[in-house]
Order: sequence, then structure tokens, then C-alpha cells
Amino acid sequence: MKSSKEKILTPIILFLILLLDGQLSRFFIGLLSGQCYPISHLLLIYMIFISINFSRTFNLVLFMGLGLIYDVYYLHVIGIFVILFPLLSAFIIYMNDVLLLNRLTRFLSVITAVFLIEIVSVTLVLLLKLAAIDFSHFIIFSLVPTLLLNAVFFLVFQSLFEKVYL
Repeated sequence: MKSSKEKILTPIILFLILLLDGQLSRFFIGLLSGQCYPISHLLLIYMIFISINFSRTFNLVLFMGLGLIYDVYYLHVIGIFVILFPLLSAFIIYMNDVLLLNRLTRFLSVITAVFLIEIVSVTLVLLLKLAAIDFSHFIIFSLVPTLLLNAVFFLVFQSLFEKVYL
């Protein structure tokens, strides 16, 4: 059981990272003149490290709330990330013995999580007709740059997160 201080600070940090993700995404899209659309997922990277430190119930409530905020803030539709974030957290908790074994598996976990979140969210957006996206265009101009950006973020922040959370 983590201290009350950590249970209070963690949601605040997650919320700030959620806001930072949006700003970083806009920055990199602007930097690339809108030709590619890399999306920052520092939130997912952080989620992978903190999910193992709290109870399943706390994680479920925390990531449902965060998913709700994410849906409202970015998609203006409630439902996609309210489901995806708690599912991802549950999967990480279930598989943490394997996923957090060493640096390579943590790296692959982050890449897999980003890939799954991007693919599932775009698929749901297409199914719900929230946007008209050419899937091949999405793969080339959004998914690949997103995976590369988050791989770099993971490599930059991995040592810090390991010291604090592992």
C-alpha cells in the first residue's frame, strides 16, 4: 500500500502529463510542418511504471477517471479511453512479471502499448464515424512517427522512472 501522499500526488502528476502530452504533440506536428502527426504518449509510459505500485482497485478508478478526462479533452466523446486506459492498466498489472523484467521488455511494452492504443482508438473512431481517416495514411503519417517519438521519450525517461518506481 502506497502512502496517502503518493495516492494524492499521482493523479495530479498524471493530469499534468496528460496536458503536457497535448502540447508536445502540437509542438512536434508544428515542427514537422504538419506533414507527419507524431502523438506524444508520455502518459502511457508513466502509466506502465506506476501501475505496479498501486492496488488494482485504485488503478481502475484512477485510469477510468483519467480516461474520462482524456476523452472529454481530446475527443469530445466519452467512452474510448474510459475503457482503454483501465484495460491497459489491468493488462500491465497482470503481466508485470514479464513486462517489467528488464529494459528491453519495458521498451517493447511501451511500443506495444502505444501501438495498441493508437490502433484501437483509430479503429473505434472510424467505427463510430467520429472522423474520416484513410487507414494507410494513418499508418504512414501518424502511427510510425508516433512510435518513433515515444521510443525516444522512453529512452530519455527510462532511467528516471526506474529510479523512482522500480
